Amino acid sequence: MRMRMRLILLVLAIALMFLLTSCTITWNFTMPLPTTPVEESVLLVGSETYSAWGYIYVNGNNTGKFLNTFQSRTIYDVPCYQNVSVYLVDTSGYQSHTEYVYTKPGVNYVYFYWW
Repeated sequence: MRMRMRLILLVLAIALMFLLTSCTITWNFTMPLPTTPVEESVLLVGSETYSAWGYIYVNGNNTGKFLNTFQSRTIYDVPCYQNVSVYLVDTSGYQSHTEYVYTKPGVNYVYFYWW
């Protein structure tokens, strides 16, 4: 019985020495951080007539995207859970009517059927 206990202690000591001197074992005690879902809104602006075209403005800011007739453009990083105003400005500087949309997470659609 004593011999068996000595053998177990010897094996444990060798295993402990191996673990402490080994370079391949890394100790990682990090816990995953809690994450909150990021809600993003995307605005899809479309033209449904020959007269609706121009630069897209969202909340009074030029997005830098140009909308051609009967096409659509996607605007990213739109504020979520807000009333957003969208209008077009043609190359002569004339502004279209304003469309309003309440944005939710995901894709939100705005179509211009008239200037």
